[in-house]
Amino acid sequence: MVATAIPMANDGAGTQGLAFLQLLSWVSPAFPTGGYAYSHGLEWAVEQGYVHNVAALMAWVETLLLHGSLGNDLILLNAAWLAGDDNARLAEIAEFACACASSRERYEETIYQGEAFLKAAHVWQAMPPKAEFEGTRWPLPVAQGMVFYKGGVAQRQALLAGGYAAIAALVSAAVRLVPLGQTDGLRALEGLECALIAAANKVQKQTLDDIGSACFASDLAAMHHETQETRLFRT
Repeated sequence: MVATAIPMANDGAGTQGLAFLQLLSWVSPAFPTGGYAYSHGLEWAVEQGYVHNVAALMAWVETLLLHGSLGNDLILLNAAWLAGDDNARLAEIAEFACACASSRERYEETIYQGEAFLKAAHVWQAMPPKAEFEGTRWPLPVAQGMVFYKGGVAQRQALLAGGYAAIAALVSAAVRLVPLGQTDGLRALEGLECALIAAANKVQKQTLDDIGSACFASDLAAMHHETQETRLFRT
């Protein structure tokens, strides 16, 4: 049995109103994925002094978007969106995404958030029956791509929304860790908008063969975080 996409409501301006409202919920900080508990290795980078102000934070996140894990996640999200209702292909992408995790913490971060995301998304019935995916683990970007597609979210909106959710989570973590003021956090979000648009444009021309990372400091930060003596975040 294959789930059909949720019908999209059009308002007078031709906007897909229902799909847009659903998307706002799915990328809201209040959506119960537990994202507030993860720092993607940023906690160790802050402790080491690599990220110590808003400029350093923006440079760190932008590099991840264009050359590292956040860019890879967008490729995975896009692949899942393009898979559409092909559940076998979605399961293959999920398995591949799991294999791409650069450390145990990165694996747990994406799996726990992804499966929490799917559990919450069942409220919107934007998922096929659970039995069709029995035994599959779901990294967050793959879960997002699948739900966004089935919820009627357009491809570009899906990429921007997934990327924004990842950026916002890291900025929120940095506001608490550095610490930064709320205004500096907003400056970081505003300053990263163009980088996110560039990353989304790039991803639409890429495939899973383009998965890769040159952000070794970030990958090592996630590994070092496993033994960090004092930790506020799970990763």
